[in-house]
Amino acid sequence: MEEPARQKRNAPTVIVWGATTLAILLWGGTPIANKIAIIGIDPATIGILRPILAGPVALLLALSLRLPFPPDGRNRFLLFIAGVTNFAIWPTLLSVGIGMTSAAHAGLIIAQIPVFTGLFTALLDRRWPHTYWWIGTTVAVIGTFFLIVYRDGSAPDEASVIGDLIILAGVQSCAIGYIVGGKLVPVIGTRATTFWGIAIAAVVVVPVVFAVADRTDWSAVESASWLGLIYLAFLGSFGAYLAWFWALGHGGITRISTSQLAQPVVTLVLAAMILGEIITLPLIIIAGVIVLGAACAQRPPKAL
Repeated sequence: MEEPARQKRNAPTVIVWGATTLAILLWGGTPIANKIAIIGIDPATIGILRPILAGPVALLLALSLRLPFPPDGRNRFLLFIAGVTNFAIWPTLLSVGIGMTSAAHAGLIIAQIPVFTGLFTALLDRRWPHTYWWIGTTVAVIGTFFLIVYRDGSAPDEASVIGDLIILAGVQSCAIGYIVGGKLVPVIGTRATTFWGIAIAAVVVVPVVFAVADRTDWSAVESASWLGLIYLAFLGSFGAYLAWFWALGHGGITRISTSQLAQPVVTLVLAAMILGEIITLPLIIIAGVIVLGAACAQRPPKAL
């Protein structure tokens, strides 16, 4: 997503790619932070607290920067849908799912977001995607299928089919949010869509947090879990989105967006380094298949 006309593309290349790398690293670390946070905090509560913690900051930024709010009922409804799907449903399903699976599996399933975004866009626009999209999507879906059903027995409790499927459902919610948000960007811009969306999500989930708050013994939550939650609420939301949208605005969507394919690789490396998860050869092969399929699906028709 990009703010047309108002963005400048004269920033040094090294800074553009620096912002891109920062966003990929922050997003790649999200499953890791989630895994650390659920050690002491209920997974569903983590997902709900993310917009609640980030919401007031998002609202303050939106007001201080005088970011526009949708001027009509239709676009306000789109903003509501984008906010709820991207910043409420998606993080909650991710947290719940990652409580039942590994960070490595979560990272690879998250790589399907561009695939589902393309699929849902094609359905809404009633257009037939190009051949390479179908080839790439098929390859990525096959890779995801093997990821979900594959179990090597080294850590049987770390990656469950149910957990993988919950994250897959969250990915679809995120894809819907991307599509709806994309329709808002030409109207109010990327920052406004992001900040107002987070603020709306915070308001929506406030009643829910009281229903799940008693699932966690807050007096026993250790600092690592708090740090994981703070990472998710601020770095995973604000830091990554701001860096990503800035890079898109100064480097161009076509040039920058494909770098998001590196995100699952970052997650795999961090999962092994920080969490000590075992990255087996079959998992690496599956990761390669998914990334290759996603890359093929994102190729524009004119490049064929």
